[in-house]
Amino acid sequence: MILNLFDILPSSQAKFTAVFLFLLLSCNSLFSQDEINFGEFSSRYSITTTLINSELEFGNILQSQGTKEADIDEAAVIEIEGIKYLDIILDIAIDSPMQIDGCSQQSCTMQFTLKASYSNSGETSEISALNKTKFIGQRTVDFTNKTGLLTTQFPILERGSAPPGPPPTPDFKGRNLEAEKESVFIFLYGSITASNNDVGSYASNITVSINYD
Repeated sequence: MILNLFDILPSSQAKFTAVFLFLLLSCNSLFSQDEINFGEFSSRYSITTTLINSELEFGNILQSQGTKEADIDEAAVIEIEGIKYLDIILDIAIDSPMQIDGCSQQSCTMQFTLKASYSNSGETSEISALNKTKFIGQRTVDFTNKTGLLTTQFPILERGSAPPGPPPTPDFKGRNLEAEKESVFIFLYGSITASNNDVGSYASNITVSINYD
């Protein structure tokens, strides 16, 4: 995923501009098919991903404005469709803070805090899933701490208070696990902090990895 932050204006200018965070999904480089083995059986099960909302908008911002939040109801959203009996491991890596391309000074590095939540309650849309989210955590990157990682493991479909069940029976004639899928929704949101930063276009990279456990 690529995050682009555009046009931070100096405070002396009266004109405002919008700040956007764009999420671009590359299925070839970020997501792959995953192989699960149950004893002597081996099948290939897929994880399907859909980027529902590709923009995280921070609205208008001026130089030295301070912290601007984008709440969970403004989040970028990824839908993950997988076999409901299985757990997935989710890694969200912030590869760098917000920076102007080609510049590595503190004045052109902006603090960025990423927050993430998920919903695996069996909802069929991100709108209904928004009311049943679980917080994964948050990480802040800046000029000093340039990378961050959020990682968690959870079932495609929540099990309530029950312990994990046994692995599902592998595919056999008359049963296709690929047809027994549910959706998980991932919400990415957070904040940026403008503190006398240079005027320019800021960008950062986020890598999301999803694998069956």
